[in-house]
Amino acid sequence: MKASALELCGMLAACGGASVALLARDARVRYGALMVALIVAPALVAGNVWDSPRLVELRDDPAKLAAGIVLVLAGIAVAAAVFRRLPWTFPVALFAVLPLRVPLHFAGQTSHLLVPLYLVIAAGVARGVYALVAARKASDADGRPWHRPAFASGMDPSAVVWLRRVLAATLLLYAIQTAYSVDVSNAIENACFFLVPFAAMFVLLEEVRWTQQLLGRVLVAVTAMGLLFAAVGFWEYAARDLLLSRGDLLRANQLHLYFRVNSLFYDPNVLGRYLALTLVALGAYLAWSRGRRLPIVAAAASAVLLGALALTYSMTSFAALVAGLLVLVALRWSIRHALAAGAAIVVCGAIFLLVSGTAGRDLGSARSVDTTTSGRVDLVKGGLNLARHRPVWGWGSGSFGAAFARHHKAARTTVSHSEPITVAAEQGAIGMVLYVALLAVALVVLLTGAGGSAATAAVAACFVAMIAHSLGYAGFAIDPATWALLGVGVALRRAGPEGAPALSTASPAGGRVAVTSSP
Repeated sequence: MKASALELCGMLAACGGASVALLARDARVRYGALMVALIVAPALVAGNVWDSPRLVELRDDPAKLAAGIVLVLAGIAVAAAVFRRLPWTFPVALFAVLPLRVPLHFAGQTSHLLVPLYLVIAAGVARGVYALVAARKASDADGRPWHRPAFASGMDPSAVVWLRRVLAATLLLYAIQTAYSVDVSNAIENACFFLVPFAAMFVLLEEVRWTQQLLGRVLVAVTAMGLLFAAVGFWEYAARDLLLSRGDLLRANQLHLYFRVNSLFYDPNVLGRYLALTLVALGAYLAWSRGRRLPIVAAAASAVLLGALALTYSMTSFAALVAGLLVLVALRWSIRHALAAGAAIVVCGAIFLLVSGTAGRDLGSARSVDTTTSGRVDLVKGGLNLARHRPVWGWGSGSFGAAFARHHKAARTTVSHSEPITVAAEQGAIGMVLYVALLAVALVVLLTGAGGSAATAAVAACFVAMIAHSLGYAGFAIDPATWALLGVGVALRRAGPEGAPALSTASPAGGRVAVTSSP
């Protein structure tokens, strides 16, 4: 079923509002656009599932629905008040809940949504709107002209400007290509649950004044959450049970000699992704650290997280970890050292395959490779076939699963488990151009001068790890970590060499780097 005129207008309004917020320098325009986008997005989702069993259950109990809305608004108001009084709590809370999905049960169906993150984003926007209103009232009371606030640091580097433009174009293209999508519902959910709120998060994070102390608090919060995930994973492994059970994962654990854990996530690969990102961030701290006590604590935490990562058996996550750590080596020491480390890893991997006999027994069979990779070879083949049939404009936003089932093989999937293939199949060459442009501009923004501090290096390395993970598991633009890293990276880049805070001030040569932090 094609998108209706109302659905297309809603997508354009939601994604268009988020795009305006990304590009606007005037704070009133920025927050006004965010309000439009964040109001239209849930309304669009509600309209899309209005007659579904999940919403009918709530519609038949208006008192329960009203109580839920009041409770959510009250929570947002309280959080906004806390964020306004203690500004540092916003980024810390956001990064702490960044990956958390809450299982919600409606009419016998379960949806895993980023509810805590949505509440933090909404509270952050509410705080910003209140600050603008309060500033306007104060200027009127004093009889002074009200100056429209813009980004605090003056002109942005050209790469940052182009990054915002590419992000805005990505949102608009996604909305436009919903017009001919073969799965409009999935396109609406991707836009309203992921792209629009994450764009709002990007805007909020780039306005944060990042200091050394604040970055340290964020790292502590992320590490603490990682240790929590690890503890649950260790319990699952010891009990041979899953806290959040999933049918196919349970069956796989019964068939294989090893046992994969997923902790508080629905998928071991998602758990592995966030453990890998945390390990890369801790690696940056250790590489630039000058102290003794805290680095020992960070190293011990890294060992625990690495053990939990091993229990996920997520090869994609290990590849992402290696990619991120190699970037850190290149930034801290040199590209030559990174290449040498990469070559050593390749040699060790080849030796392992030869000793284990995997190279001769399994890799020769396409079926065994497909089984080992949980059917991803078939998904990749199907995705490439879809891209060949519509090479220019693709099958439409969010359409991979539906197009794959219709034209290749009946299967329950929404992505190819490889981001470039998903983009090529859904959005064609037009989308691929924007995807490549986004990667190129983002890498320029994040890698330029990234070796000057642990903070900039961590953001750049984590972003590269995200790219590596998305090549084998997709979930790039619809993962909050991508947008969060870009938001922090833009804020640090805007601060400039003198204003970018660092978690340590040691230079690679053993000298000191002068660092100042925003007040």
